[in-house]
Amino acid sequence: MVKRRTVLKNGIVIGTAGLVGLGASGTVTVSADPLETDDELSAETSITVNEFESTAYPGQNELEEWSEHVAFEDASITDGVLRLEYDDGGFLASNVMDDLTEYSHLVLVVRGDDGGEEDDIQLEVGSVEGLLSELTDDTIETEFSPVVVDLEEIGVDRSFVDDVQLNFWQYGSGAVEIEEIAFVGGLEDDGGSDWESDITGETTLDEFYPEHEEEDVTRAWTEYIPGDLSGGHGGAGSQVNWPDEEKAVEFDVDLDAIQNKHTNQDATLTFDEMGTQALGHVQQYEAEGFPRQASAKLLARLSLLPDDTEELTYHNEPQEVWDETAGPVAATNDPDQLIQDPWPPDARDYVPDEVAIRDRAHDQPQHEDQEGWTTADNLPDDRYYDDDNPIHDIADGIHPATGDSLGGDGFTANAPMEVEAKIHVENDGFWYQVLNFKNTSSVPYHLNAAVVMWIGPMGANGDLRTGHYNNEQRPQPGYGHPQRDIITVSHDEERGLAAYAVRIAFHDEPYNMRTAYPNQRWSLEQGTSRPEGYFETAEERQELVDTMAETCHVEIETDMDRNDDLLDALDLRNRMSN
Repeated sequence: MVKRRTVLKNGIVIGTAGLVGLGASGTVTVSADPLETDDELSAETSITVNEFESTAYPGQNELEEWSEHVAFEDASITDGVLRLEYDDGGFLASNVMDDLTEYSHLVLVVRGDDGGEEDDIQLEVGSVEGLLSELTDDTIETEFSPVVVDLEEIGVDRSFVDDVQLNFWQYGSGAVEIEEIAFVGGLEDDGGSDWESDITGETTLDEFYPEHEEEDVTRAWTEYIPGDLSGGHGGAGSQVNWPDEEKAVEFDVDLDAIQNKHTNQDATLTFDEMGTQALGHVQQYEAEGFPRQASAKLLARLSLLPDDTEELTYHNEPQEVWDETAGPVAATNDPDQLIQDPWPPDARDYVPDEVAIRDRAHDQPQHEDQEGWTTADNLPDDRYYDDDNPIHDIADGIHPATGDSLGGDGFTANAPMEVEAKIHVENDGFWYQVLNFKNTSSVPYHLNAAVVMWIGPMGANGDLRTGHYNNEQRPQPGYGHPQRDIITVSHDEERGLAAYAVRIAFHDEPYNMRTAYPNQRWSLEQGTSRPEGYFETAEERQELVDTMAETCHVEIETDMDRNDDLLDALDLRNRMSN
């Protein structure tokens, strides 16, 4: 989506404070000084559909076409601003009836009383309609700011647009104020920072990140060169859907240049030689404030990372997959974008101090001299039937370690993501609970020491070892395969439910294989014996997967703290090897 900015090229201003006019001729009317921020929106052409200073409205817009608002709780115009108060009702419509081929984006200059009103508004442009929150990444703020919609991206036929409509029949209530509705063309990011011009296809690795040797960037790359690998841990096993050697061909990655320049300690490897993908990903991350140290570590995977979401492969082909699923649903606590900084070393020389940081979760039993650690596939009764374990609190939306609210009314996480809950039937007596996640933020986050908690089916106590991790962004499942710290606690025997917690503990492989990338999926599978007498009907099965999704909470590691607070609170020191 387009980043919001303040100043447009032809002297046109879209303000992030103050009321701003955006005229069809490129002229400016500003009734307050625009806020000086890094947010700038540059466009070459614009055409105003509505501004509300003219006595012609309501009835006519700036194009001299019909325009009106109806059925609101209250509506008024003050100082060129249309205020609309709504309670599950009302719509604003404005005819356009024109060819808008030269205009690429719709811009609403708007504010809300509370902020976040984009979830209450159904936008229609021509024949395309949808929730405003689903058509743009921009949000309505409490101060005036532009909300930008990419017309091509949402599928608008710009050769003829009949109208623009905003309807408020989405069960919401509140108030918004609209200063302007306009179409703009030639939209560019201009002047926000120097990241765009700083990295090009000709930029070398040494120019991009001079400390690359300390981070083992090319070594971590050449040790896992596509098409030149064994099966990794546990043999070849199942494969990813799209092997790395095929991606390297598709994305024009110069593997010979990468190998030769590493062998000759030549730091002139360019982004062009890395192929067609790495540059765009790195530029996006730079724009979001992602550290170069982390981008450099991830280059081996970024060169092979597709733009489209890849389908997951699972550990085994199930005998059956339930028709009943829950999600995908986004985290209901609306977490802020998470940027982990710094990222741990890859430790390709296995220097003990670096390995201790790299594998801090995996090696924690050794760091703690095994004190308090178990390896029980079958937990003792005092742990399995523990009514005092705070893991039960996730059912009430409470954080087990802090006692604070998780901040949502369903699935929650401390980084942007979505979850889908499924059940795979391995055989008549054994199931896999499947939780599929997708990184919905603009930057990667690593999954080392991440903790996943949920409430699911209560099988026989003794199936903890049968669990798997899935991620297409690794050579194949034999690599980047973590061990797990895991417990299950009987939660509601009457309903056949148990609470689960899993901490992911990677080892050996570099962090580019331990990562959730933007727009890409990862998942956990956890085995359980079939709970006899439970979840026999479609309604019961749907309720179960809904419960799995709604109670799920994911805690990504921050500050390299291993999520020790959860490890302690949940009595989670129970290690299952891979």
